[in-house]
Amino acid sequence: MFNDLIYYIPCTKTDCNEVKLAFYPDDYNLIIEKSNIDLTWIKINGSKPITGEKSNIMVHNNWMLNSNDVELGDTIIKREGGLDVAIHKKDTILQFKWLCKGKIFK
Repeated sequence: MFNDLIYYIPCTKTDCNEVKLAFYPDDYNLIIEKSNIDLTWIKINGSKPITGEKSNIMVHNNWMLNSNDVELGDTIIKREGGLDVAIHKKDTILQFKWLCKGKIFK
């Protein structure tokens, strides 16, 4: 009976101020051990630098990060209360701004 239901939520109705609230609480700092990144999702398995504790990230890719931006051994950092993501490499730090409706949003 419910197999024929289709839900349609238009993207143009997205309220960026409401959506960003879901991203503010996220806080991660992981050394990347495995990654799967596409235009929709960021999926990373890794360990916390200080404790070595294993953890993972699965978050909607609102930063347009791509698989070429990360390598094993890089560290991904996002602080609670912020929207930016940083990839720390051996000699470089890549900064990514949070995007909503294709524009940088703060």
